[in-house]
Amino acid sequence: MRRVFGFTVLWVFLFSVALAHAQEGTVVSPIVRDLEEMEKVLYGMPQSGSVLARVEKIERDLTGDTLSGTLMERVGRLKAFILDGTKDEPSLAFKMRAIRLTLRSEPPKSGVLLAELEELERLIFGVASSDPIGVRVDRLYRTCVDPTKAASFTVLVPKETLVKIALETELNSERNEAGDPVPYVVLEDVRIEGVLVIAKNTRGQGRIVKVRRRGAFGRPGRIEIDFGTVEAVDGTPIPLTMGERAIQENKALAYAVGASIAGLAIFGPVGAVAGVFVQGEPARVEKGKEFYLEVAEDREVAGPLEVPHFEKPEEAFPSATPLPSISEESEGIEELPETEEALPEATPTPQVEIEVQPFEEW
Repeated sequence: MRRVFGFTVLWVFLFSVALAHAQEGTVVSPIVRDLEEMEKVLYGMPQSGSVLARVEKIERDLTGDTLSGTLMERVGRLKAFILDGTKDEPSLAFKMRAIRLTLRSEPPKSGVLLAELEELERLIFGVASSDPIGVRVDRLYRTCVDPTKAASFTVLVPKETLVKIALETELNSERNEAGDPVPYVVLEDVRIEGVLVIAKNTRGQGRIVKVRRRGAFGRPGRIEIDFGTVEAVDGTPIPLTMGERAIQENKALAYAVGASIAGLAIFGPVGAVAGVFVQGEPARVEKGKEFYLEVAEDREVAGPLEVPHFEKPEEAFPSATPLPSISEESEGIEELPETEEALPEATPTPQVEIEVQPFEEW
């Protein structure tokens, strides 16, 4: 009896462990992932309940009625309408971002689209509407946004915005002189509120401000670099520097300016110049070395608004017809180019310990 009882307890324990592991490794269905993305746009957070009930709620909120077709077809049509857009009509998410940028408004802290719509409608029309969400968003979009400029908006690029770069030359404190150029390239697009402000592959050129050769008693060489500016997509010069945030990001990602480098020391702004000291024996920076800089001052930049693009799920849904147009007018929307941001190539992360040191007198 004891043996049977012990076996039963052991079986229950093993079953519980297996069930827990199964639950931890549960693969979320693509249809659920798409629902959650759409619910975040509409309600600020994923909703509860059955998939069918959630789909019907979105349909009623958007159009005032439910749609026909299979469940996957209905989700596909909702996804195109809310997230992806079509060749002829931008998505609801795009329209809301365009409205916010045009009016320079921020989304409500609650993240609930209905609350934001009521606030915007009272601002523009003086009264909130009771129409379906799709009609209300479309009405605001056509009232506030110039279709011929629907892909370009001005945003503020705040100070301390991170910019990832790679050097295009090798630096060495034993060979370089003050005044030598320091060319570099931006490795990743920089976007603010969905607006592209600095494009990948944009080139900048800094200069060496001061060089100290390595000396006796183990004194390391140092190079002071002014990174100058890079051009934003509209031609605005964006000043870059090695500030505190960039240093912390470089430390967190184990990026260093060179494999032989022991640490980084900030040399604070000297007039309009902000630079970085690189220590070594001698100070060396390899060509192609990647690290972060940051925007030194706030700048306003006009750029294209990114058309929302979401990764396709592993299990593709069958193609579906987009929702029927619910706009009050059928003309006036400029065809928007579809953009797809390429994933940057993976690069091995150098395991170099970085130590931030206080500035020393030269």
